[in-house]
Amino acid sequence: MSGSARDLALSRHRWEELTYEPPRAEGYLRTYRAMVEEFNPGTARAGTGTLPSPQEAAMASCVRHRVLNALPLWETCVFCTAGV
Repeated sequence: MSGSARDLALSRHRWEELTYEPPRAEGYLRTYRAMVEEFNPGTARAGTGTLPSPQEAAMASCVRHRVLNALPLWETCVFCTAGV
């Protein structure tokens, strides 16, 4: 997510179009912004186990809804458990 898109989201741009109130979205966006700002590509190294491999990501995906689950925090898809 680019800085301008992230900043728009943080300003609640077009949130009134949502059919729900995202209670944690602002906190998640602020955390994401901090992560991006602190990321140093000069010291980043591939293969450190920070990101899931394609096989691990596939195991954490809901095929029906095509979303990644935040495993191990969720055992199933957030949409499946909500009956969507």
